[in-house]
Amino acid sequence: MLRLASPVNIAINSALMRRVALATGLIVSLLSTAGAATLSPESAQTGTYAYQVTRDGEVVGEQRADFERRGNELRVITDVRINITLLGMNVYDFTQRIEESWQDGVLMSLTSVAVDDGNTRNVKLARNGDRLVGTYDGKKRDLPGHLVPSTLWNSAVVEHASVLETTKGRERTFTVTQKGVEQVKLPIGTVRARHFVFTGNFKREAWYDESGVLVAAQMEAKDGSIIRQELLRMP
Repeated sequence: MLRLASPVNIAINSALMRRVALATGLIVSLLSTAGAATLSPESAQTGTYAYQVTRDGEVVGEQRADFERRGNELRVITDVRINITLLGMNVYDFTQRIEESWQDGVLMSLTSVAVDDGNTRNVKLARNGDRLVGTYDGKKRDLPGHLVPSTLWNSAVVEHASVLETTKGRERTFTVTQKGVEQVKLPIGTVRARHFVFTGNFKREAWYDESGVLVAAQMEAKDGSIIRQELLRMP
């Protein structure tokens, strides 16, 4: 004899199916995140990554990251140039040169010279045991050695809770949230990228492609404008 399922059994089975579906979706999501490639000091290719910098959609500068290997040492030199004009007059200038030295995946030293609208800021840090010690404009700095620089090229930053802010050589804490995979329109075309949002003492948004390459990042400036970098070319 054919037996019809009771409303109670139907409700129980439906609830179980929903739980299975949610669990399956969660597992797939976790596997997708865990399997995502990262760009790290060990895996970074030599060559240049170039980005355009925009302010509210208007190109105002560029950023370059040059990767060089010498044996087991990786040197990453980042140059940033921003020039904002209004009615043909210069209203804001920012330049920065950051030099990172990595050895066997460990940050050994970092220097930064930034000229922020005429004000020069100097950071010099070097590894001393498990610390990064040095100075910012002559003031002593003593920071945890595990910090990842705020240049963001090292996608392992999304696995941390703080960052080494390079302009003033200080630790900035944050919470990072993954917003999923998006189609990001760039000067080089449209790419699939994972979207991360940093909140707290370090506020940024960053997009990494399936190889772990930083393809875009943005922040809100003090005047409320959106400063964004977008990948132009890579090695």
